Amino acid sequence: MYVRDVQKNVCKSDGTPIILSERAATAWVDGNNLLGPVVGNFCMDLAIKKAKEAGIGWVVAKGSNHYGIAGWYSLRALKQGLLGMSMTNTSPLCYPTRSAKPALGTNPISLAAPGVNNDSFVLDMASTTVAIGKLSYYKKP
Repeated sequence: MYVRDVQKNVCKSDGTPIILSERAATAWVDGNNLLGPVVGNFCMDLAIKKAKEAGIGWVVAKGSNHYGIAGWYSLRALKQGLLGMSMTNTSPLCYPTRSAKPALGTNPISLAAPGVNNDSFVLDMASTTVAIGKLSYYKKP
């Protein structure tokens, strides 16, 4: 998917996200239409840095693309001993009941929290009945 998006110029393959506005614990980032994982990792790195310095790190982005598995980003925070949260909106990909066209996005959300004795809690889910990755997996011959 990512290679196709770059080949068709759906997104940029080179560049860096830009911080548009920033405070001690928050930031607004322009992803410059880069690959979603580039923007997602940039934002999570910034959120982790802010959380360690200010006690919380809340970063939002615009101008991004499909960023992959939401849990990847919350787990990055968890590995730093932090509570992690990652979510995004998506394009309409799924059909509501009795609908003739897609109208719902999967809008993934993930939460990760450290526990005791090397245990942790991780939630990674979509707001639709089925995540788009599962549909893609079962669609293949």
